[in-house]
Amino acid sequence: MTLDTLDQKMKVVLPTSEEELWLQIPWRTNIMAARLEAQRTRKPLYLWIMNGNPLGCV
Repeated sequence: MTLDTLDQKMKVVLPTSEEELWLQIPWRTNIMAARLEAQRTRKPLYLWIMNGNPLGCV
């Protein structure tokens, strides 16, 4: 495998900058502070709730 081949394979699997836009979201860890901020700025509040391992492993 040459470096060119490796670069091509990495380009296929790595996310593009457009696919990483969610990283720019200012996540909040305090739900009450987030609720107050959403109310003050008149923006929706999105809750990401899950049960279990974040990687989906058991």
